[in-house]
Amino acid sequence: MWAVVRLLAAERKPLPTDRARALLAPPSLTEGKENKTFDQALRSLRELQMVAVDEGRLSLAGHASDLDGTDFPSFSCALRQAVLAGELNAGLADDAGQTGSRDLTRILVWFLSRDPLDEPATWEIAQREQSIDLNPEAGTASRNDTRWNRFVHWAPALGLAAAPLLSSSGKGPLLPDCTTAVKQSVQRLWAVGERVNAVDAARTLRSALPVLPGGDYANALGIPDPGAQSAGPALSYALLRGEDEGWLILQQDADAQRVLTLHDPDRPSHYVSDIVISEDQHG
Repeated sequence: MWAVVRLLAAERKPLPTDRARALLAPPSLTEGKENKTFDQALRSLRELQMVAVDEGRLSLAGHASDLDGTDFPSFSCALRQAVLAGELNAGLADDAGQTGSRDLTRILVWFLSRDPLDEPATWEIAQREQSIDLNPEAGTASRNDTRWNRFVHWAPALGLAAAPLLSSSGKGPLLPDCTTAVKQSVQRLWAVGERVNAVDAARTLRSALPVLPGGDYANALGIPDPGAQSAGPALSYALLRGEDEGWLILQQDADAQRVLTLHDPDRPSHYVSDIVISEDQHG
């Protein structure tokens, strides 16, 4: 998908589908065997409304319209916005609608309800826990290991997961580390040096990333809401990493009327009143 977007961005004009296929999947790479990678990538991009086809010619569309194809983070951000778009997630809590973005969104909601400091999620854990954690009406988020195998690639590409630092057993171990998505959202929402009330910041980030606990999609699927003044494990982890990496400054004003509680095992009563966007956010 990234290769298709890079090609169309470089062309800067509609490109015939056959020409794009010949450039990205030439016979020299496929060795004469049937290769559906290009067609599958194009189908996904069209379903996400990131590529349009007009009279057999491809062009960037929707959230991909302004991409220049020079950096993956911008593509990741556009891909995430497309996956989480409201029009593609209608009927999210309906078990009959497990197709397209809704299928991926369901798994993300369950996955991001986990604590990043717990053991990594695997297909074995997903089988055991997801049907308990989600609304019965929504059904099981990932019904087979094929979907989980794809999720292991999609979630990191969306900035909503990371591989564990230490080797872990099980199929597809993955941590609900949404730091990349939170950082990219911060960059889009606020200017460098801006100071934001922490409670307001959490609400805005949940609106931008509705798969987080407390977000609209998580609420629709029955994930417990941590409350307006509590960040919950996944968002807390991202904010604390932001402070460690220097692109956020977490401040605590003793006289603040509204404070956000962070899930921090090292500080059981970790309150934040304000968040300052640091100049180091692009480092």
